[in-house]
Amino acid sequence: MAMQQKFSPNAGIAIGPILFVLALLGVLAAVMASGGGGFQTAGSEDRITNDVVAQANLIRNTINECNLQYKMAVSTGSVNPPASNDYYPTSDTSTGTIVRNITCTPMGGTPMWVDKLLPPPTSGFNEWTYIDAWSATPSDDHGRCFWTTPTSGSTPTVVDGLTRAATKFNSSTAFSATSEVIYDPSSTSQKFVVWITLPASGTPDSHCVP
Repeated sequence: MAMQQKFSPNAGIAIGPILFVLALLGVLAAVMASGGGGFQTAGSEDRITNDVVAQANLIRNTINECNLQYKMAVSTGSVNPPASNDYYPTSDTSTGTIVRNITCTPMGGTPMWVDKLLPPPTSGFNEWTYIDAWSATPSDDHGRCFWTTPTSGSTPTVVDGLTRAATKFNSSTAFSATSEVIYDPSSTSQKFVVWITLPASGTPDSHCVP
């Protein structure tokens, strides 16, 4: 006698919900893959904001730490004071120096990032660049800053991401005596400038403005 297979009376009830979930996942995957939905845009804006804020704080803190290390090394007599009396990392004064390539004098002139990880710039942005335009003569002191710019120029995603990043600092669209960040969302370059020290002269270096 042929064996008869017995099924529960409830067999097959769960198939409907499972098919519905699979269909929903398929729709979400199609929307995200097409790039036409708001998911991708919102994600890019969040990424720009989070990365720029985190990297700006990391770079500023590390440069200030290098300045402090230099002063401490001089105070203990392990290194000589700089002739210029400038304890901050130096830079190319005409174009600035890529932040990744900054050296720290009390560490023997080795790269500043030997014991810290500097992530690459967020996708779609150029390398952060630093300039030391400080002078012991106040009238010639134009400050110290670093900056980045998007490779794609001004786009709604870039503007929104950087605008939100600027709100995390004491920011302005032009130089002011209390600026931490200068960012002008209407600028063509979309340059995001972070100050290390403000200029005593009241006149910022040309690299430190949008």
